[in-house]
Amino acid sequence: MTTPRIAIIGAGLAGLSLAHALKERAELQMFEKARGVSGRMSTRYADPYQFDHGAQYFTARHPSFQAFLKPLLAAGLVVEWTPKVVTLAKWEAPYKRDWFEPHYVATPRMNRLAQHLAEGLPVAVSVEIAALERQGEGWVLHDKTGSTHGPFDWVISTAPAAQTQKLFPAECTFQPTLAQVQMTGCYTVMIGTHAPLPWHWQAAVVKDSPLGWLAVNHSKPGREGLASSLVVQSTDVWAEAHIDEDVPAMQTLLLEELEALTGWRPAAEDHVATHRWRYAGTATPAGEDCLLDASLRLAACGDWSIGGRVEAAYLSAMALAAKLP
Repeated sequence: MTTPRIAIIGAGLAGLSLAHALKERAELQMFEKARGVSGRMSTRYADPYQFDHGAQYFTARHPSFQAFLKPLLAAGLVVEWTPKVVTLAKWEAPYKRDWFEPHYVATPRMNRLAQHLAEGLPVAVSVEIAALERQGEGWVLHDKTGSTHGPFDWVISTAPAAQTQKLFPAECTFQPTLAQVQMTGCYTVMIGTHAPLPWHWQAAVVKDSPLGWLAVNHSKPGREGLASSLVVQSTDVWAEAHIDEDVPAMQTLLLEELEALTGWRPAAEDHVATHRWRYAGTATPAGEDCLLDASLRLAACGDWSIGGRVEAAYLSAMALAAKLP
């Protein structure tokens, strides 16, 4: 039997986990539009600062994902994060918030997990696939520079549902399922300061505010010795209401809200930058662990299939690997 050629679009946790599951069964090629792997488990650098500006942590509830993490924990690549967490609101004093399950981070930065998984895999970065073309029984991929790749027997997308829907042909049988997925955005403000941050806590959940989450990023395990850094994230609801607005204007609003909540704002000489995530969370998942059209040899998986958590990306990828012929 001829070894199938499979193109995997996206090199976040779903794509990389899927590639590991398939690498002994198929000839693979991965395509990632960003300059590096990791998807939303990403890290931004602004010397001397470092920010986990996407996923802040992850949990492990399913035995399969727990088994996946076990050797990573043993190697120190993944570590449990046990910060002092508080709840913040404008009209009341901060109060302690308990976490009732382990929360994990990759070390020494969040994107290190994806970089580790990508070792030895055929990943082409800075390549954005713009169109698929059917040629005989296979698929040729066209990227945004006009270059072509393939042909491939299967094309699998681990990109957000809306991007997958746009890329795949109308006759794909799971297009209606992709259309019903609703993903939500998020604004992340990254603040680097040489002065110590003035709080006794390392993470905060925010109530009744455009802000949803604050994290003292340099306090996470494995970040010892880094310059002071704060990650400020909006709520999904607020971000969706402002998703197409001017990013600098949204940064100003979020900084004003930070000052109203904490009495603190960055100094003029501090580093401040904002990233807009159009697809950060999942309000309405696909309701299926993965999607597959066997006749066209197209498939898709990702955290949005199940529910938007880091663990869901892995579980969706494993489900698809089990269903592929």
